[in-house]
Amino acid sequence: MSLIETAEAAARLVDPILKAGGARTHGRAQISNRDIKLAEDRACERVIRAYLLANSPYPVLGEEEGWGGAPPALGPHWVIDPLDGSFNYFRGVPLYAVSIALCQGDPGPQAALLGVIYDPVRDEMICGGEGLIVRLNGAPAPPRPKGARQMLATGYPAHADPAAVSARLGEFTREWTKMRMLGSAALSLGWVALGRLDGYAEQGIMWWDVAAGVAIARAAGATISVAPRDRYAVDVIVAS
Repeated sequence: MSLIETAEAAARLVDPILKAGGARTHGRAQISNRDIKLAEDRACERVIRAYLLANSPYPVLGEEEGWGGAPPALGPHWVIDPLDGSFNYFRGVPLYAVSIALCQGDPGPQAALLGVIYDPVRDEMICGGEGLIVRLNGAPAPPRPKGARQMLATGYPAHADPAAVSARLGEFTREWTKMRMLGSAALSLGWVALGRLDGYAEQGIMWWDVAAGVAIARAAGATISVAPRDRYAVDVIVAS
């Protein structure tokens, strides 16, 4: 089994957990500021982490449990967001995804080697990476339009400065025809790679939210900028 097939299998493993939760998660939510944690976040990460550790030689960095121990030297490693779009999932909005990337080194545009983004609502598996074409459910994705600046995906990261984000949004309105906030950075980047959106930009987003999408968007030929902000927070711009 290839590494990308391993990641795809790990992502699909949590589909039963997500389908069993849904509206019943309301009593198990921990909400602070603009962030939310659900039982499904933790349950999905445990399943994905265990599968990747059992089926590959690489350590795992996850949103919920970090490295699960002492951080290793940053050779090849998995970076996972087990449920990107938790607030959407919590409220029954069908825009969320499972995100798994194989990375090497510190966060950056070249660090993400391959990625898979699984949309359980639509049963869409988007994958791609270094030396690979972008695939949707195993089939080559259609070429994405070049140079289009119509639809930009963005968002308000949980720990971002609202004033700085609002100022940047004002700039975007002059540069792009339309803006969309899907509530899932991973899904936004996957849709950029598929040509459903033309770009993505977000300040202070966490690396596990975007690592897989960065790998896939690069495989699609997008221009990518990743600027570190904090330990795992980055500014990301992806465009045709």
